[in-house]
Amino acid sequence: MTNDSQDRDDALNQELQQLINEAKQYPADSKNPHDRAKRRIALNKLINAVRCSGRLSKQTQWLGLPNYEDYYNEALQHTFIEICQKTEQYNPQYPVMAWVNKIFNSRFSDIVRKDQKRGITLLPKNQKKTYVLSLDEINRNLPVEHEISESEQLKEIIESDPENFFSEESLKEYPQANLKTILLLVLEGKQWKEISEELGVPISTASSFYQRRMRKIITCLNKYI
Repeated sequence: MTNDSQDRDDALNQELQQLINEAKQYPADSKNPHDRAKRRIALNKLINAVRCSGRLSKQTQWLGLPNYEDYYNEALQHTFIEICQKTEQYNPQYPVMAWVNKIFNSRFSDIVRKDQKRGITLLPKNQKKTYVLSLDEINRNLPVEHEISESEQLKEIIESDPENFFSEESLKEYPQANLKTILLLVLEGKQWKEISEELGVPISTASSFYQRRMRKIITCLNKYI
């Protein structure tokens, strides 16, 4: 790191610490409307300074995820909320952005894990963005009497694979990475980084393969649910 870069980081840290100290002057549980307003102003300045700092983590370890952009924005919002709620817990021995990014990393991981346990990623043909197709959303496409109540039902269908569809659909370069294996790992709540490492397949390759066959997956599941 150059001297100029270090100087900028030091100046940023000083600014952020000053804003944190300013917010701490007004207790979060204060009954005084004036104090609450002052705290809110200081916290808004803090959040804006963090957002514009250029030092927020890019979360590059998650770049291969189909929902990366959505996860990033949601995790960032949760991070800002937590910063405001836990300002008093900040330890001034460490740079403010190190504290912020530690929270950011944790919230990003939480969101990825929650979504991958809850559902399956779908890439609609008419949209660039991906979203998570939860079990409840799958249920809305099925007759009421056949609703899925637990992911275990999906797991049973995928494991039995009546048409051998999930087993036969695989990457040519990576025959071990078939849909059956990938789907079961997703249902276990594995993250794409973990799936990539376990199967020896690049994250982007595995997730793209998964997305392109999602409509066929849903069609196949519909037959047996």
